[in-house]
Amino acid sequence: MASDYRQIWESAGGSVPAHWQFLSIKDLLAQPKAIAVGVMYPGIHTENGTPLIRVADVKNGKISKKPDFLISSEVHEEYRRTELDGSELLITLVGNPGDCVIATPEMSGWNAARALAVLKLKDTSLRAWIRYVLLSYPAKHLIDSRLNTTVQKTLNLKDIKELAIPIAPLEERNNITYFIENMENKIELNRQMNATLESMVQALFKSWFVDFDPVLDNALAVGNPIPDELQAKAAARLALGGARKPLPAEIQALFPNAFVLTEEMGWIPEGWNIESMTNMVDSISETYPLKKVDKVVFLNTGDILDGSVLNNNYSSNKGLPGQAKKSIKKGDILYSEIRPQNKRFAYIDFDGAEYVVSTKLMVLRAKAGYDPLFCYFILKQDETINLLQHIAETRSGTFPQITFKELDNIKFAMPSNKYLVAEFGKIFLHDYFRKFSELQANSRLLANLRNTLLPKLLSGELRITDAESYINNHQ
Repeated sequence: MASDYRQIWESAGGSVPAHWQFLSIKDLLAQPKAIAVGVMYPGIHTENGTPLIRVADVKNGKISKKPDFLISSEVHEEYRRTELDGSELLITLVGNPGDCVIATPEMSGWNAARALAVLKLKDTSLRAWIRYVLLSYPAKHLIDSRLNTTVQKTLNLKDIKELAIPIAPLEERNNITYFIENMENKIELNRQMNATLESMVQALFKSWFVDFDPVLDNALAVGNPIPDELQAKAAARLALGGARKPLPAEIQALFPNAFVLTEEMGWIPEGWNIESMTNMVDSISETYPLKKVDKVVFLNTGDILDGSVLNNNYSSNKGLPGQAKKSIKKGDILYSEIRPQNKRFAYIDFDGAEYVVSTKLMVLRAKAGYDPLFCYFILKQDETINLLQHIAETRSGTFPQITFKELDNIKFAMPSNKYLVAEFGKIFLHDYFRKFSELQANSRLLANLRNTLLPKLLSGELRITDAESYINNHQ
């Protein structure tokens, strides 16, 4: 049977060293029934329920955050067979079939949706190895050949169990796994650093342009009256005392020292203007005319997180629905129309010529005279997200969803003094952008290196020392 598996692997374009053995997923299970699909009927979201991992939560072998959707204790009890203890391997059956998640102890007690297969292995140390094998071209080819596409691409448990897995000897396997994991950990660290950078700038942006802290400080300094609705904020500013960090005098002077009452937004700084988001950005629907020979990076809603683009894997247009997809440019903002949430934004800081996006991703481009990063941070405000979520949930349809016209409901108080916006951009936004871009560029480089080196390591074409030299020569 092992020779048959090797032939199958080679027929899919794969090659592995002669001394590696082949086993099927079925051979690696802890016992024959140690594979199952998750919750078929999750019911409604239940506060304080059990986290349910869905396909949208899976990206690059990880769960980016604790799932938003929670199932009731009754539903969880009914599907107790797929309750996680943190030692499982999860494989997606739809969406991007064959993508994997290595369960962690933090996931103990969670459950998985029906679109995920939950596997318990005899040897849990093989989980990372299997994940990397399934990322390789031969495995993807074999998975694609087994997909049921009557409605959407779907992989079933029988096909998963029959997948051929090349198994390297322990030392080789550990060396390859450690090498690739190290690269992926650097990519994840970059993402976390970018998220931290963004949260710092976000807090400052909110202080200046949402909470109007500098205007409150100026009003308090000259003794101007504070509207009743802003008294609590003013008291909080006074309570800070010496902890209040003063702005440079020339910047503080750019803010007014009084407020005016408006019908649309209540109290805003005197002299500032109210604008809607649709006056600041356009919705872009330019398409990339795909041809059979094209290779593009296809971005879906799950490929953006915390301002970053996660997906860097090329795929031919063969598997992409439709004849053309929306294209993107540097400075564009991507936003998930489905289930809008704070983390599902990305700012494009690179040339996006080879990237195309799903119809479920909104592509926003700042109009002339508006800083795209400034627009990005307006969209990221909690008040903005809460409003869009409310609109999405009250619309009829299969999923909570918004369209571009809903952005007209986003109102923002813009300083009449354009120099103030320019100064914020110069001092904070673009300094942040430079650091953000450096980390993003490093992540894309590492992802490309991983995608290049993984098949060479799995085929025996490269050894770890050769791969390390390759990285040193390409960084």
